[in-house]
Formats: sequence, C-alpha cells, structure tokens
Amino acid sequence: MARVTLSAVAERAGVSVATASKVMNGRGDVREATRKRVQQIARELDYAPKRREGGSVGSLVICFDALNNPYSIEILHGATLAARRAGVDLVVTTMEMQNGGADRAMTRDWFRAMADRGHGAVISVTAPVTVQQLESSRACSLPLLVIDPITTEDDPALEELVRISSTNWAGGRAATQHLLDLGHRRIAIALGTESSAPVRERLDGYRSALEQAGVPFDPELVVGARYTFEEGRRVGKVLLDHLQDGGQAPTAIFATSDTIALGVLRTAHELGLHVPEQLSVIGFDDTLLASWTNPQLTVIKQPLFGMGQVAVERALALATDPDRFSMPFQLETQLVRRESTAPAPARD
Repeated sequence: MARVTLSAVAERAGVSVATASKVMNGRGDVREATRKRVQQIARELDYAPKRREGGSVGSLVICFDALNNPYSIEILHGATLAARRAGVDLVVTTMEMQNGGADRAMTRDWFRAMADRGHGAVISVTAPVTVQQLESSRACSLPLLVIDPITTEDDPALEELVRISSTNWAGGRAATQHLLDLGHRRIAIALGTESSAPVRERLDGYRSALEQAGVPFDPELVVGARYTFEEGRRVGKVLLDHLQDGGQAPTAIFATSDTIALGVLRTAHELGLHVPEQLSVIGFDDTLLASWTNPQLTVIKQPLFGMGQVAVERALALATDPDRFSMPFQLETQLVRRESTAPAPARD
C-alpha cells in the first residue's frame, strides 16, 4: 500500500504543505482550528510522519502506570537528567484515566496525538503493554520502548519490544543465595504483579538457588500479587501468622521490591517479631527508603537511575533510526548487605 504523503494531507485539509508540516511538528504558530482540521485529516488518512535518519528530536514521552512509588521516582530522576543533558524535553504522563477515560494513554488515538505533537518516541515504565499498542506505535512511526513491562498476552510479537531492565534472574538468585548462606532453609518470596516480566524472572532465580542448594520448593511460601506497601503487610500476615504452626513459618522473606519489603517489616513489628534476630528480610530495588528503615534494609540493588538514563538515550537513537538498538538491554544488579538479614535462628 502506498504511503500517505504530507502533500495529500495538506490538499485534503485545504492548507499549504508548509502549514501541514508545522502542525505535524507541533509548532505553535498555527491557528487552533487549522491545527485540529489537519490532525483530523491525518488520522482519517492514517498518515504517519516520516522520520529522517540523523534528524533532531525535540521531545520524548515517558508514561508510567502511576507515579506513587519510589521505584518510579528513581527511574524518572535518571530519565530527566539524561533528557536535560541531550537538550530535549521530557513529557511525563501516567496510565491513569482522565476526562472519563478520553485521555487514557497508550491507545491508538493517544499514539497518533503524540506523533502529531512531534514527540520522537515513547518510553513505557511498568505499564501493561499489548500487541495492539506495539502495532499502534509502529503505525504512527513512534518508537516504543519499555522498562520492566507488564505483559498479559503470550504473543511472539511482544518479543520485538525494545526492553530496558536489570538482571532480574541473577538478582533473584543472589537474594536467595544470600539467605541460604546465612543458614536459612524456609525462605518465602513475596511477589509483585504476576504479569510483570521482572517478577517472573526473580521467581525463577529464587527457585534456581533453592534447587542448587537441595532445598525443596514449597508453593505455600510463594505469596503476593502487587507491588504495594499494603500487599507487603498482607503477605507478611499470611506468612508469619497463618503459617506459624509447628515451627513452619519462614525464617526469611525475599520481597521482590523495597515497597513490599517495607510492608513485611511493618507486619513483623506488629506481630512482635524482631528483625533480623527472628526473621530476615531482603528487598529488591535499593530506593532511598531502603536505608531509612529501622533496621536498614538489605537489598538487591538494581540501577533504577541508570535504567532511566539508558531508556532516554535509546529512545533518542530509535527516534532517528528505528532499526537501531533493537535488542533487550539489561543493567547489572548487586547485593547490598545492611541490617535486616542475619543467620537463621535456632529452632527447637
């Protein structure tokens, strides 16, 4: 099928090619009525602006599932500084619906609107990503990158997503190995969102370490479904209260995020358990909160700041050359020992 040209859009809208170009590039020196007419015609014709290799990029969009947690703030910090260094604007939005859902992010109309405003690429952070969204981004010639994506579809097409993440499997294995080295054998894992790719990888790393150590995998010690403080409190209650039967409660809990770990610590305190003397807790992220807790949280550190930086750098590269950097990119995790883990307590 022949590509729709800017000239065709301009002719249908009854404006000059120069005016149509201004609208497509987000210029402000165009009457609002003219802008809306040109954008409407572009949508009707399914026009996608052609991006020239080596061309300049003025702005990027970064879309979060929500901006209510320290993980997202660390990612945004790195992305903001990288965008400032590159001399581009960074537009921040979330998946939360506004205006009765009309402004929901990541729909086909939303991608078209972002392209119409002249943005160079979209970075999605821990938000659900579908095949339809990937196809919409391509139809609008607007590259889509994802940081720690949530995928609910088992479709090979999603393997083509440009992903930025950390070494989650290795991190999950290192967290569990650290607890095993301290003598723990009943090690629980507190999961985040089940459809999150990092959660699945961290769980696989956890199971690998147990298997290598000859410790049987116990499904009862796998609990959790969300990356929230409240979920950490609930998980702590399930593991430390309902499993306290005949000495079967875990002596250690690997939380797959700092936020979950904080909820676990809160529940342990409410139940009168001393950390780390009676219970070891290890988190994953190393946000600022990890060193502000009492006791300070042992964690698997993932370079959230660096992930935000790399995402912006690759988004800029993809905006000028969509065939570039198509492979997934992982930044290394590392164990940071603090005060919340200790040798396993002796059991009668």
